[in-house]
Amino acid sequence: MTAPIAHINLLQRTGPVYTVALALAAALVLSVVGMVFYGGQVRAQAQDAEARKQAAEAQVKQVKAQLAVQSGEQAKSAGAQALRKEVDALQPQAQAAQALVEALRGVQGGRSEEFARTLAAMTGLNEPGLWLTSLNVSSAGKRVELQGQANNGAAVLRYARRANESLQPLAIRLDSLEMQPAAGGAASGAVVGAVSFKLF
Repeated sequence: MTAPIAHINLLQRTGPVYTVALALAAALVLSVVGMVFYGGQVRAQAQDAEARKQAAEAQVKQVKAQLAVQSGEQAKSAGAQALRKEVDALQPQAQAAQALVEALRGVQGGRSEEFARTLAAMTGLNEPGLWLTSLNVSSAGKRVELQGQANNGAAVLRYARRANESLQPLAIRLDSLEMQPAAGGAASGAVVGAVSFKLF
């Protein structure tokens, strides 16, 4: 009588190819959410700085009004001199608050919103057999550079056309394409005709 033989399958099942695309789409969505959150923080800081500026200006006006009331002979008194010192002390705070408000308006006034709009336009694109490995948005959302791989060159061209259609409302155009055979070739299990590309 022979001993029973147990068969064990040591090969791991591979997940479907579309999980990579879903993971990339999830990463891009998280990036957009992060930029929206960042924009909210910048707006909150700008509002806080604006409130501090207005409070400092109100204090300056109040002290100036008190000085005006104490004009004439009372202006020579010690109280008037103390109020003048308060006005002088509050002026740098008001100027610093104004400078902060202007700086935050510069950050908030378009850069983060432009970046978020550009990123949102790119996340809606999907081309079967093509996946991105890098997405770089710079120049306040006005310059986009994509890198990735595809099963064939035709998929890259279709994706480039759709990307330009998506970016057209933002006045952004991807007009340069670099494409070469994917590294490794058939020996590494890559699809025959697979390419890596850079689109900018």
